[in-house]
Amino acid sequence: MRRLVFIDDDRTELDAFLGIAGGQYDCTTVHWPRESGKLFGSPAPDIFVSDLHLPSPSGDTEPTAAQRGEAERAAKQVAERFSGLYADSSLDDKARLQETTKAIADAYGMLRLQWSALGQSPDHGVALLAKLRARYPEVPFVFYSRKITPEDVIRVLRAGAADAIRKGALKDEEVLVRLAVVHEVHRGKDAQSIKAREFNVNATVVPGE
Repeated sequence: MRRLVFIDDDRTELDAFLGIAGGQYDCTTVHWPRESGKLFGSPAPDIFVSDLHLPSPSGDTEPTAAQRGEAERAAKQVAERFSGLYADSSLDDKARLQETTKAIADAYGMLRLQWSALGQSPDHGVALLAKLRARYPEVPFVFYSRKITPEDVIRVLRAGAADAIRKGALKDEEVLVRLAVVHEVHRGKDAQSIKAREFNVNATVVPGE
């Protein structure tokens, strides 16, 4: 059975992924960063799968009172924007759609405040990718993240990830198909020519984005 290593800082996400891939792979879970030593103390797996927004190797940081206050104010502003979308009768449907898009952007800004307060960043996921690629250059690396954006997808593919999948965007069986494709491409006859051209496998595109 092919061996897969899955990395996440949330134990519930580790358990959930085992429910998806445990029957198809010999899965090793790594609770980042506490169990990071498991990444380098075992033989190379067939594939790495990791969350993108990770804390630094020293772990989550404790948000300050100021950071919590800023996030709380942002949350209230976002709630007001969403609640006002249909309260304003002067908006036509197209204008309301435009305001909804702006509200979603504000909500994502609020999320960034929360991630930053905990010390979580896609920078840490990309740094882990670089470190593991340097140690295991022949092992494909896939990001599997609930928070990944189209901009993140472009960034991680350019950094050398084989694929980037949004959690929840695909059915469990579709996730397994994507992982199988990554494995076959990187182990197949054309793998060397594909990697030599710095091409990657593919990336999840969520409908409507």
